[in-house]
Amino acid sequence: MDLFKKKWFWGVVIGLVVIVLVLVNLLNTNGTAKVSTAEVTEGSIVEQVYTNGKLEAGETNSVYSPASGVVQAVEVKLGDTVKKGQQLLSLEMDQVKEQLDKEQINLQLTQAERLAAKKQHFESFKQAVGENPDQEMEELDLTSFDLRIRSSELTIQSLNKQLANSSVLVPADGVITALAAEAGQMLAEGTALATIADVSSYKVTAYLNELDAGKVSEGMQAVVTGEAFEGEYEGKVTYLSRTAGLADQTSKDTSVEMTVTLDKVSPELRAGYNVTVEMEIPDKERLLVPINAVQYDGEKAYVYKVEEGIATRVEVTIGKESEDQIELVTGAVSGDVIVTEGADTLHDGAKVETK
Repeated sequence: MDLFKKKWFWGVVIGLVVIVLVLVNLLNTNGTAKVSTAEVTEGSIVEQVYTNGKLEAGETNSVYSPASGVVQAVEVKLGDTVKKGQQLLSLEMDQVKEQLDKEQINLQLTQAERLAAKKQHFESFKQAVGENPDQEMEELDLTSFDLRIRSSELTIQSLNKQLANSSVLVPADGVITALAAEAGQMLAEGTALATIADVSSYKVTAYLNELDAGKVSEGMQAVVTGEAFEGEYEGKVTYLSRTAGLADQTSKDTSVEMTVTLDKVSPELRAGYNVTVEMEIPDKERLLVPINAVQYDGEKAYVYKVEEGIATRVEVTIGKESEDQIELVTGAVSGDVIVTEGADTLHDGAKVETK
């Protein structure tokens, strides 16, 4: 009797469970599901490109010794702010002056020798005519004298130019960032003397990886930040190399050099600071929905489009995506109402109600 009652009891329980499941299924089939929806909108997906670089003066000028000589005096020091035309240093030109004097004497001697040769030639002709009235005057070859005179003139011109360069002047406004000359130092022509940085403007030299380089173009806006200063500085891409290469000897991957010129400057900026460059990549107009609206069945993507309270499953082709939005290339048009929350519990043709 107890065993019979126990079987009867469990039979009732199982029957109730079946009934409940049937009712739940009927409710799910014929009931109305509460969902959240959003419209398909037209917009763009913002993409940022980041890279690191170094802050540099807008323009840098190097100064070289215009002539050989001994440094007489250096008129500036490292870190000085200088103006164009200001004297940088002066060179002793005693040897040049001595050489110039000698060359001028050589020129005068050659000119005198040339004149004497002409006079001697003429006197010889007069004597020959006295002996033979029909004698014709032969042309005197003065080529050697003329060549010596021309050589001396060129040497004097060069020496005068060197004397004119005894005062080395600053070529542009800026700050002395390198100085490699001191009084008494012997210089050869072309020796590097100083570097002058124009800090009235700043630029950033940075390198882009191959993928990002294809997204960036000259004229694109950029934002420059750094740990050494507080502000954000806007700028523009003013140079993008046409070739890729290794940024330095330690690099393994090729990159593309880029220059960003800042729109403004500030006392907190200094050449040599490490900075970060951020650029926003322009995008075309796209059809966008929240990323959670798209469901997947294997490799197929679909959404539920809501019309008059009915959710219709529609296959879509997806495109570019961001953290919270995704592009619908096909399967939807602007203004379509798409299920965003609750789509994973729906079936095609389900009745829905917006929360």
